[in-house]
Amino acid sequence: MKISIKSKLMIAITLLVTVLFTFSAFIFVKEKKVEFAQDIYLNALAFSRLTADSVVSNYELYLADSGFVYFNREISDLFDKNTDVSEITVVSYTGEIVYDSLLDNEKKYVGELRLVGDDLLGMIQSEDIALRTLEDQKIVFLHDGKFVDALQKPVAPLPEGTLIDFMVMPASEKYSVVYKLDYANLYTRLDAMRMRIIYLALFGVLLGVLMSLVMSRQVTKPVFALVKGAESVAAGDFKTRVVVQTHDELAYLGDAFNKMTKDLEESVEAKVYQQRVTRELELAAKIQDQLIPDDDEIPKVSDLDIAADIIPAEEIGGDLYDFLRVSESKILMYLGDVTGHGVPAGIVSSIASALFYGYRKQIELKDILVAVNGVLKAKTMPNMFMTLCLLLWDEIAKSLQYVSAGHEQLIHYSVELDKAVLMPSGGVALGMFVDIEKHLKTASVDFKKGDCILVYSDGIPEAWSNPKDVYGVERLVDTFGKFSRTLQTAAEIRDAVIGDVNAFRNGYKQQDDITIIVLKRI
Repeated sequence: MKISIKSKLMIAITLLVTVLFTFSAFIFVKEKKVEFAQDIYLNALAFSRLTADSVVSNYELYLADSGFVYFNREISDLFDKNTDVSEITVVSYTGEIVYDSLLDNEKKYVGELRLVGDDLLGMIQSEDIALRTLEDQKIVFLHDGKFVDALQKPVAPLPEGTLIDFMVMPASEKYSVVYKLDYANLYTRLDAMRMRIIYLALFGVLLGVLMSLVMSRQVTKPVFALVKGAESVAAGDFKTRVVVQTHDELAYLGDAFNKMTKDLEESVEAKVYQQRVTRELELAAKIQDQLIPDDDEIPKVSDLDIAADIIPAEEIGGDLYDFLRVSESKILMYLGDVTGHGVPAGIVSSIASALFYGYRKQIELKDILVAVNGVLKAKTMPNMFMTLCLLLWDEIAKSLQYVSAGHEQLIHYSVELDKAVLMPSGGVALGMFVDIEKHLKTASVDFKKGDCILVYSDGIPEAWSNPKDVYGVERLVDTFGKFSRTLQTAAEIRDAVIGDVNAFRNGYKQQDDITIIVLKRI
């Protein structure tokens, strides 16, 4: 089942937004939990320090003399001041529980002696503030603002956000007050925060879907219009017109297409038709020539000398190359070869040129090829493919990377080795399969000063001097190595290689487009 570019963009952006929001929410909620828990602990610690003495004083003044109503009212006032304290217990240094706010909320306790456990007795009898954690039941003491154990030996401070079960505050020579903490407010606030994040995530997903719809329409609509128009013309409908208002290479192609169909419609006789088609081919060739940068249009790159040329086998060729600035320090270069030559190959190469311009700012080289492949596979004829080599030069890092989509192997001349060698190739042609990502591999070239790189189409190694003899890759490697060793500029090397190929052909008909890029590290 084919998946449209629109669907792919929607799925990709939705997944990206979902993952980003999920990860951000997890980190944010975790940090907020620590922050809220720490606030509860510090507030409870300050609260217990301020109120412990008054709790014991009120106990001795009211509860010990059977004034339960007055004492209970004072305790209720304390709970109103700090909702994160759920229980207050007054314990004597002998371990007897003389008041428990949870159990003694209606009347003074009268009955059997209530004692704390032996494990808590040391906390009650300590002169320091004692804490017990909620999760691992660890007991520590605060002595002069530092954490110590029961033997007054320093211990590691509790991590921020540690949940405290209760804290024991010494209040007099006879009593300590136990404050039990409640974290219901913490979880309520976290739940409210999670709901806000969910609402934001839903909004982000909807926004992402809308953006993907707009972006995909900008790319697919003109391509689809051109393909449909070409199919209509092929069926004999010369009244076909396409509307392409992208203000880029596709717009040039759309104008040429409309001009061509208009002339075809006006053609009646075969001779007139042939003349008009010839003019349209010349116009298409001129437009295609505008898409291919001249020497003066090649960007100036520090530490890199660049030269390129293309010699089509017919009026319109299927080869293409370009140099695109993607940032102040990075330049993207490519050389491609569409199957066959002539008008069909020229249309596909022009579409590909526009696609590379549109996708030039993708982060990874493979991502650019995957995106272009998706459009070519969906919007061109099944028998049209394009091999291509995509390169990226980083002026700051002085690094050269490339990805091959089933293209001819690069040739690298190394000054250090004084030798030209073939670089690894690989990949598959664009437009051949729906999913090519797993076949693509990004490679690097150890591109040192004085080194040269040759990128070329198969029109060079497959140049014929007669029906039996072909130029060949081995001869091209030797020729490039010889000229790289003796010539100074990339333009000189380019012209010498093309001259050698033409001398080999010796006037024999050119069977395919010849395209070449020479890079020299200076």
